[in-house]
Amino acid sequence: MKRSQAAAGMAAAVMVGLSACSPLTPADPDRSQTPHSGLKVDVGQHETFSGTPIAFTLTVPEGTTQLGPLVRRRTPALIAAYQPVLAEAERREAIAAAAEAAENPDATTPTPTEPLNPLPTTDTFALLSDPPEPDVTTALLRVDGDPSDVFSEVVEQVSTLVPDLGLDPDAWSQFCTAVDGIYTGCTLDVTGRTTDDAGVRVVATLDPGNLRKKQSPAGSQGRPVMTYTAVATDPPDMRPVWQALDEDTEAPGDAETPEPPEPAKVPATTTPVVAVPEVDAEWPDLPVSRPVTTGGALATERWRLREDSALLLSGDKPAFASILVERGVDADAIARSYVLSYSTGGEPTQDVIEDRTEISTTYRAVTRENGPMVSATFTQAGRGNYIALFYTPPARG
Repeated sequence: MKRSQAAAGMAAAVMVGLSACSPLTPADPDRSQTPHSGLKVDVGQHETFSGTPIAFTLTVPEGTTQLGPLVRRRTPALIAAYQPVLAEAERREAIAAAAEAAENPDATTPTPTEPLNPLPTTDTFALLSDPPEPDVTTALLRVDGDPSDVFSEVVEQVSTLVPDLGLDPDAWSQFCTAVDGIYTGCTLDVTGRTTDDAGVRVVATLDPGNLRKKQSPAGSQGRPVMTYTAVATDPPDMRPVWQALDEDTEAPGDAETPEPPEPAKVPATTTPVVAVPEVDAEWPDLPVSRPVTTGGALATERWRLREDSALLLSGDKPAFASILVERGVDADAIARSYVLSYSTGGEPTQDVIEDRTEISTTYRAVTRENGPMVSATFTQAGRGNYIALFYTPPARG
C-alpha cells in the first residue's frame, strides 16, 4: 500500500550523498568560523514565526520564534501497539510474493533505473493503508519578547485546550523557580482531556540560561529558549486497523485476526491543577550566548558540533540541540551516531514517518535500566536537513 505521489516527490527532492567524515570525530575547531556555527548559514531562513500551528489548538506563542521544523515523533507505546498488525501485513505480503513467484518462475526482477537513496524515505508502517500519525510534537523556540508574557500565553493556550485544568494565565509564575529574586526557569507539565474529549499532555519549558556563567543558551542570540510539546495520550483503537488489513489484503488460511478491545481513555478525566504560590522575581539579562564553534559541545559532552553542521538553537533545561546539516551529507548517519554514543543496551531503535511534505526519522538509544532517555530526530524538509537532539538524564533516587 503506497503513500501519495507528493511524498515520493519529497523523497526524491531530499536525496543526498554520503559523507566520509565520521560523526563522532569532528574536525579540529576553526576559530575563523562565526560563533554557534561550524557551517555558516542565514538563521533567518530557518525561522517560523508566532501563530504557526503546533498540535491540537496550540500555536507558536506571540513573542517567540520557532527554529527548524516541528519535531514530530511516535512514542514507543504507539509503535508497540501497531507492531503486531505490521508483522501480520509483512507475513501476508511474503506469502503473496511466494505464491506469485511459484506461478511465474521465469519472471525477472526489474533493474532499478535510479540510484538508491541512502536516506530513509519509506514510512515504517507504509504497508498499512493508514500508518499511525505521530503522537508527539515539539516546537523549539527562541523567546524574543517578554518571557512573562510568553509563558502567560502558553498557560492561556493550554487552559483553552483543557478548560477543566482550571489554569489561570495571570498565575503563570507558579510554574517557575527563582534564586535571589531572579527567575531560573519555568516548567508547565499537565495532562487532561480537551474540549473534543481527547487525552493530551502538554509540557512547556522556559530556560533563560546559565546564571552562574552569565550566558544564555548556545544559539539563542542572547535570549531565553523554550520547548513546547504536545502528546496525544489516548491509546490507539486497533479495531479499524485490523479490519482495514483484512479488507486490503488476502488473509492466508491460517490467519486469525485478533479482536482488540475498545481502548480506555487516558486520562479518564481531568484533574484540576492545584494552585501554588506565585513566584515574584525578575528575568536575568544574559545578552551573551554560550559560544559553540566546530568541535564544541552540544547539550552534552558526548555531542559535538561538526564542521558540516550549524547550530540553530539549544537549551540546557531540558538538554536539546537543533542542528542544520549541510546538503550532500548523510545526516541520517549523523543522527544515528549521536544516539549510538549513548545506546549501551543495544542498537538504537528507528522509526520513519512520511509526514505531509517532510520525512522524519527518529532514533532512540537503548539504555540499561534507569539509564538516560536519548533520541535524535532527523527531518528531511524543503528548507534543509535538520537534526533535533534530546537528552534526559537518569532519574535521581
